[in-house]
Amino acid sequence: MKKFLILFFVCLFGIDIANAVTVCAKNNTYVGILKKNIAGTTGTSSNNGKIWYVDFDYGNNTTKRVTGIAACNGISGTYATPQTNLYTSSVDQGKYCWCKMEPVYSYGTETGITSYWMFLDTYTDAATCASNCTNDCMTAVKTNTTFRSAMYESVW
Repeated sequence: MKKFLILFFVCLFGIDIANAVTVCAKNNTYVGILKKNIAGTTGTSSNNGKIWYVDFDYGNNTTKRVTGIAACNGISGTYATPQTNLYTSSVDQGKYCWCKMEPVYSYGTETGITSYWMFLDTYTDAATCASNCTNDCMTAVKTNTTFRSAMYESVW
């Protein structure tokens, strides 16, 4: 409980820990710190459900799982730039890959946080996007500090 209260007040008052290498994430179900400079240790993606997860080792036997979804859309964007309103469907409809952190409880999410859609990449066609986007989202969050930081900062 003490740890939760400390995190709550850090988030509530916007205290910057470790010179902005962390982001305070808070919503109705989660208050915590996401560390932008720590790469993921493991990750999995599934094109069937367009879902992915990445585990991060925060030390002291603490692992944080971030989950999300991917979508191919007909709207282009700028790399690692959030889009607040983006129409997506379960059917891939374009060659532009978008990623989003979102609770995927079947993957055992621990954060329960949601980010805005983040533009990742443009593929040659919709079929190529459909077969690569989900894994590329997982890989970008796992290994790319720029993309991971932008996604963490777009939590709402």
